[in-house]
Amino acid sequence: MKTTQMKRRIISTLTPFLFLIIMVSPLIAQASEYNCTVTKKLNSNHEYTLEEIEKWQFSVLIHDNGNEAFISRCSFILSANKVTCDQYKADKIVFNKNVKNKKYYFFNSQFDVQLFSNLTFIENNGSGDIAFGECKITSP
Repeated sequence: MKTTQMKRRIISTLTPFLFLIIMVSPLIAQASEYNCTVTKKLNSNHEYTLEEIEKWQFSVLIHDNGNEAFISRCSFILSANKVTCDQYKADKIVFNKNVKNKKYYFFNSQFDVQLFSNLTFIENNGSGDIAFGECKITSP
């Protein structure tokens, strides 16, 4: 078999696989979204009661596309009479292979959020409050 024929055969054999890789790659890079509900919140002076947590409806929304992430911290605002969220772009994202968690750092706002493989999370708001809870995947 001539070299040219061999090249054509290899190319014709690989073409469907290359097409599949090109088509699937956007799905692999698809963003993940998590809706995280606070189940426990405390600081050095106070541990929020279940009633306070339900009243203030604390939550964290994580939008992670692999290269960058945005976190929204949400709570009920009396003056608006609804839940509002403040969104922040992560300054740094670190995955810890040993603990199997992803940590999102926000330097200017001085807080961080850790998302664990069992879909629990911790938010350290940088001013003394620490929140814990569970997340649900809202977008793979």
